[in-house]
Amino acid sequence: MTEPIAVTARIGQRGRLILPVQVQRAAHLTEGDPVVLRTTTTGAITLEPLWAVRQELRRVFAPLLADHLPTGPALVLAGGHPLPADAPPHPLPDALRHLPAGAPTGEKRVVVTASAVLAWIKSGPDSRVNMWLDRAVLPEAAAGELVTVLARAGAHERADHLLAELALLGVRRPSTAEHRTTLATDTAHALDLTTRTAAAGLDLPMPDALCAAAAHRLDAPLLAAGLLLTETP
Repeated sequence: MTEPIAVTARIGQRGRLILPVQVQRAAHLTEGDPVVLRTTTTGAITLEPLWAVRQELRRVFAPLLADHLPTGPALVLAGGHPLPADAPPHPLPDALRHLPAGAPTGEKRVVVTASAVLAWIKSGPDSRVNMWLDRAVLPEAAAGELVTVLARAGAHERADHLLAELALLGVRRPSTAEHRTTLATDTAHALDLTTRTAAAGLDLPMPDALCAAAAHRLDAPLLAAGLLLTETP
């Protein structure tokens, strides 16, 4: 662990601030690294490397949600291959097969479910979602499911903090207007998906079905933990 240091610097033209070399070294920062700036009610400003924000988020929420984190395969790329080697050989419904497979490139977005976020909180850098987190789309259904999980853990007051920190990490949520205009279409598609998966003897929760519908609409991959791996009674 690096010893804390305190140095002075001066704000330059157009608000530019050059970090002294010793500060960069202490914070393990290199050119091009993304950082988060925060202000406090006392006027203080903090600067955190994005990796530290990710690390702190997991440190806070992993024990808080310990009894509510996925216990199955860490992550599934629905519509892509391969599935985890230990996953049961359930076929994915045709409605999901056309989703793009493989890692996204460039500015390509992916849709994540609440279970995918929880898998990342549990596994951190070892989770497959880690490399896609900064380009993830979190539908309202997934955000609502995260709030529900926090409520079950007795920590509903932490919901705003979790969603705000995810936004800092690059996770995008649809705007209210965008959500309102796509809700009917996504809901109809999600109901069709739950019907199809039930007919195949599988259980697809409605929040995950809504995320799958959003992925279909956006022509994006869908990331979820344990999706479509549960047989119905």
